[in-house]
Amino acid sequence: MEIKNLRDATSISGGKASGLALLNKMGVPVPSGFVINNTLDITFNDEDIKLIKEYLNSLDSNKKLAVRSSACAEDGTKKSFAGIFETKLNVDNNIERVLEAIKEVNMSATTDVVKAYSNGEKQIMNIVIQEMVEPKIAGVLFTEALDINGDDVVLFECVEGLADKLVSGASEPAQVIIKIKNNQIDTSSMRVVGKLMDLSFLNNIIPFVNKIKRISDKPLDIEWCIDQNGNPYFVQARPITSTVFINKTIENSGIVASRGYVEGETYVIDENKSDEDIKKAIDNFKEGAILVAGVTETLYMPAIKKAKGIITEEGSALSHAAIVSREMGIPCIAGYKNAIKLFPTGTKIVLDALNGKIIANGVEDSVKNTKGFEYGELYCFDNSCKVDFDTFSVVFELTYGGLMVHMNSEDATPQNMAILERYARKVFNDTPEPHFDDKYLWYFEIERFKKLPFYNEMNHEMHQIIAKKDTNELETFYNKLLDLLQNLMQYKLKSASAREKIIIEEIGAAVNLILDAMLPMGYALRQCYFDAMPLLEKYNMSFNDLFINKDVPGDAEELIKIKNFLNSVSMNRNEVYEKICSIGATSPEYFELRDENIANLLGYENIDSFYESLSDDDLSNIELIMIPYFCKKKSEGLVYTKHQKL
Repeated sequence: MEIKNLRDATSISGGKASGLALLNKMGVPVPSGFVINNTLDITFNDEDIKLIKEYLNSLDSNKKLAVRSSACAEDGTKKSFAGIFETKLNVDNNIERVLEAIKEVNMSATTDVVKAYSNGEKQIMNIVIQEMVEPKIAGVLFTEALDINGDDVVLFECVEGLADKLVSGASEPAQVIIKIKNNQIDTSSMRVVGKLMDLSFLNNIIPFVNKIKRISDKPLDIEWCIDQNGNPYFVQARPITSTVFINKTIENSGIVASRGYVEGETYVIDENKSDEDIKKAIDNFKEGAILVAGVTETLYMPAIKKAKGIITEEGSALSHAAIVSREMGIPCIAGYKNAIKLFPTGTKIVLDALNGKIIANGVEDSVKNTKGFEYGELYCFDNSCKVDFDTFSVVFELTYGGLMVHMNSEDATPQNMAILERYARKVFNDTPEPHFDDKYLWYFEIERFKKLPFYNEMNHEMHQIIAKKDTNELETFYNKLLDLLQNLMQYKLKSASAREKIIIEEIGAAVNLILDAMLPMGYALRQCYFDAMPLLEKYNMSFNDLFINKDVPGDAEELIKIKNFLNSVSMNRNEVYEKICSIGATSPEYFELRDENIANLLGYENIDSFYESLSDDDLSNIELIMIPYFCKKKSEGLVYTKHQKL
């Protein structure tokens, strides 16, 4: 058996002991103690016990002891084993109690949890024994972290009493965020979030943290405490295994998106599952069940049509689930966090979207209806930009609700998310809210569609109609584009070339995007929201009230106009997708088969290579069909000019 003073510990004594030795060498206060090496297979003999007693006698006999693990794999750069091994606190300074505590810590190295975490590797256990500190406050600190706005900061998390209450989650911490300036803590920039407590003694520890930052060549995760007399101590140090990001405080509240009352069993469709599992869940959806999902998408419609109620984890009054449920007249609560875990398939619940309640297993939870407007879910693309990283690409969207990032879920590895978040905080001075949705794919489609004849004109006219909120012009716009598609399809069937057929199909997909998504679930909703807000405040109403048949005061003419326009938007959208499909201008499988069709018909590798090959000659006949729909005479102030060069 080998015992060393903590000042002399090396990596052989494990991560915790060597971390404490490092702190000792830095000249910061560390509670006195020692480490016993390789204890897992030791049967302590008389000589071993005598030696342990000698080390115990060197400590303050009036103080309790902490008996802690220091496995060789613990507190490493790849895995921290945080909270995996046992720690015994307030152990009496006598050999019997200490040996008993050592045995318990040793046993924690052989549990199934440890085996799973370490992939079955046998642990080499060492035991740290230290004098206990009776703390006034304690916690953890990270010598390097990244604030929401991209500032480099030191992060303290503090609780009253022992730090184990923080680690276990039993006590709400105070979070103290302080900027770093010239590799030192700038106390003038201190920000406190969370529980209020006396943090005056924190100033006693800051000089030592500055010292650690000067000396250490790597960021550290440190446990610390301050005793009743204000004396600071450092009780653990380990490398930070991944970038620490300061997160926004987000309130989860939910919202009644469509009114109604139903009782039934839940059926979960989880978009995080594989495509095969999602399709199977949709196919097997039970008639009359209550759909529970993270979000809903168009492909969920076969299940939604069977559902008698909907609960989603994401979304607001403007989400796909909210709009569809209002159209179908079924109750819906959107933005209800952790719904999939709370209401697994088969849970009997009451969905009371008249009074904003969900009752499950006899437990009632009221929806607060304070959920804000979610800009990221709108099909708006005017404030979006693509950013390419080494191995993946994302689309950032700047909204009034903050910075959103749309990306492929397969790219959302911990490493990529850390790269992405660091970039966003440094460049946009904000932390991004990730969205794994269709908007990522639609962004690239729109960049292609911009090269099609009159795509920009369609968008311009859409925005003009939205600005005026003219329901007659809105209906005319829908009918005009449907009539245009009808004429294009006739040309496609009679005399179009193979290249022109592909272009017409792309125009059909583009018109579908505008009429089925961008207008009804994007720009119209956003404009109406901004125009309605001052009026809603005046009449003590919410934007959601415009969707759930709540009466609008008779003297609120502008608000009535907005509500009528939104109703018209919803009515016109209701069947547009089916109409476009019936014309033959698009189909549910269009995007899945597109690249294959282009390769078979024209020999191009993919849709991008086809677009790159387009010329004015390819578009001329199609433009002749489209001109009457978009160009007026000179006397009416608008003339068609070829400004969309490829």
